[in-house]
Amino acid sequence: MFNIDFIFGASTASYQIEGSIDKDGKTSSIWDTFTKTKENILDGSDGSIVCDSYIKYKDDVKLLHELGVKAYRFSIAWSRVIDKNNNPNQKGLDYYINLCKELRKYNIKPYVTLYHWDMPQWLEDIGGFLNDEISNYFMHYTDVVTKAFDGYVSDYITINEPQCIMFLGHRLCVHAPGVKYNDKEMLKAIHNLLLCHGKSVKIIRKNVKNSTVGFAPCSRPMIPTTNDQLLYKKCYEEYYKLDRDNEYPNNVSIYSDPVFLGDYPKEYYEKFKDILPKITKEDLELINQPVDYIYQNFYSGTFYSLDKDNNLVKEPFPFGYPEGNIDWLQVVPQTLYYGPKYLYERYKKPIIISENGFCNNDVISLDGKIHDPERIDYINRYLIELEKISKEIPIKGYFYWSLFDNFEWNSGLKKRFGLVYIDYKNGNRIKKDSYFEYKKIIEKGGI
Repeated sequence: MFNIDFIFGASTASYQIEGSIDKDGKTSSIWDTFTKTKENILDGSDGSIVCDSYIKYKDDVKLLHELGVKAYRFSIAWSRVIDKNNNPNQKGLDYYINLCKELRKYNIKPYVTLYHWDMPQWLEDIGGFLNDEISNYFMHYTDVVTKAFDGYVSDYITINEPQCIMFLGHRLCVHAPGVKYNDKEMLKAIHNLLLCHGKSVKIIRKNVKNSTVGFAPCSRPMIPTTNDQLLYKKCYEEYYKLDRDNEYPNNVSIYSDPVFLGDYPKEYYEKFKDILPKITKEDLELINQPVDYIYQNFYSGTFYSLDKDNNLVKEPFPFGYPEGNIDWLQVVPQTLYYGPKYLYERYKKPIIISENGFCNNDVISLDGKIHDPERIDYINRYLIELEKISKEIPIKGYFYWSLFDNFEWNSGLKKRFGLVYIDYKNGNRIKKDSYFEYKKIIEKGGI
């Protein structure tokens, strides 16, 4: 069982659930633009309606209450609360204020993510993360939000999954805005993104009493196949290793080292010395603002062993190995043991799992219910591993991804992660078997 103060929650993100993409003064985001090109999305869908949570938020909060969670992580649509003139949009702010009021009515604590990938299109048009002023725009946005939410929100996450922002949005270009960066541009954009985080933390601390702050990267841990200490050491080193290759925007240390340790890893300066952005001592001090938690999004891992010469070897998943209904999600429960262990060993901060979930091919059964034993199995197996590591290091919470089926980015509406099924024909919400399983786990305080 987890400690009595362990945080059980559920997560969502604005573009993935809200709909109402042009209502009450909301301007276009990069995802509104990206989805207009239908071939960008697997099924040609977009975020115009999805779960319709902008309208149905009271019903959604009741579902959270019935689930028994005491925390709800959701994101703010930047383009809903700030207009094209960079001024506050009160109607957009009112939506989130009313959502927070509804959550508080049921004693559910809001955990607000400020950036979950949906930059206003007008900001992308003037350079996005390549614009050296982007951190000042983000600081202003943070100031508007934290002042508006005063008394309702004390827990903030600045940026979600910087790896996906850069690698998927600007290297593979399968996510919005789909604008490819060369290596020099990529390093500049990463640095500017980290400055957004640092300036945002300063504003949160200034405006919010008793605040907690973090940011939420993602990673795929290296899982040792045996208890050999040399294998563990090599897996740990590989987890943080930074190479100048196509994958470096997906790296852990290039983002987390500056935030938690105050500087980029030494390999950064060695391997990118010919294309480094301008980095000042003041920049690094700003990025290294004190934060309270390591938030981290974990879904899957990869197995490794040692060969006869003690070299690290990636092990293939055997034929028939369990996996989710999306190509990157193999069922590797040890992810929630080794991932937190690696992070705590390097950064020495309490850890909250800000996302963990399973994509399943869910259908409405003849009895009108959603039976998803694969997701139930996934949740139980992963939480067993998280309970195990929580006896060794401070694990403070777990947010299941996602409360709802939703718009799964470039995969569209066909990939379902939710505890609650969304019938996109009529907007009906159906609690899956996994919803009731997670409710039982919350009531017991663990597996």
